[in-house]
Amino acid sequence: MEKKNDVIEALQRLITERESADRRRKGMKVSQEEAIVSDWTLTQLHIVAAIKEKGKANNITLSETLNVSKPAITKAVKKLLEHNILEKMQQEDNKKEVYYMLTKSGEMLALIHHQLHEQAKNRYLSILNDFNTSELETIIRFLNAITENMKSH
Repeated sequence: MEKKNDVIEALQRLITERESADRRRKGMKVSQEEAIVSDWTLTQLHIVAAIKEKGKANNITLSETLNVSKPAITKAVKKLLEHNILEKMQQEDNKKEVYYMLTKSGEMLALIHHQLHEQAKNRYLSILNDFNTSELETIIRFLNAITENMKSH
């Protein structure tokens, strides 16, 4: 039981430190790239990344790809359109369906977002180098269990 309490305390410290780091990041805007990305929600950044990967996408595709409701996609896309990150397009043979593509500003945002993801991934890989395979399997099992628990609550 003592080890379980140690895990819970470590998890609470992780959450507290993560929140503190987010507050510091918003206040400091460490780099120009982070400042640019911090103006957008995670949903908006993931929309930009999904469109970058697919070339173009409509609301339904974005909703299914990102597992986000269509109204949330519509709201996020509206702001991206207003700030010239996305542009609308329609197929010649189907004027009802609206697709979104990245503008030059959108391409730049996608690139910055990708670079920041790579930096974060490298930081995590550096930390994970200190664990053996058995420990990594335990970490994976724990994180998967936490993720599944979040889905049900």
